Amino acid sequence: MSDLLVAPWILPLQPDLARFSMEVADLLEVRQLSAWPEARKGGIGFGTLPPFLSWLGIKQGRRHLVLLQAREVGALVPGARTAPMPEQWFETLDLESLARPLAHHPDFEGGASVHVVHLKRDGEAQVRSYGEPAPDVIRAVVEKLSDIQIWSFTD
Repeated sequence: MSDLLVAPWILPLQPDLARFSMEVADLLEVRQLSAWPEARKGGIGFGTLPPFLSWLGIKQGRRHLVLLQAREVGALVPGARTAPMPEQWFETLDLESLARPLAHHPDFEGGASVHVVHLKRDGEAQVRSYGEPAPDVIRAVVEKLSDIQIWSFTD
């Protein structure tokens, strides 16, 4: 895997992610948005979900943004809620509304694929992807953050 690089991606202050999300929706002529990504507590917030941790993977020159819930990787985030994740959050997540603006972020020249990872309590990881699949990138990120070895790609 020498052609693979993974590292945390810290959301830059500019452009403002919420404003950028609206600009991308306008550019792509999206008629309606129920939620959009925004900077929140050092991560990427979306709707009522706690902020996502974000990791960037680069493989063969292609960029992949991997999003995980801090609580599921055992990370403690100051000010994070103590309530459990909502039931079915992963299955009902509006992936297109979350991923579309992130895929066009100016940090990702030429665009990026976006992958949301759900680390289940039974030791299984599920992935939903917007763009090009990247199991090697996702595996490398999850292996850095967890001991999960069982994979189930849901799309």
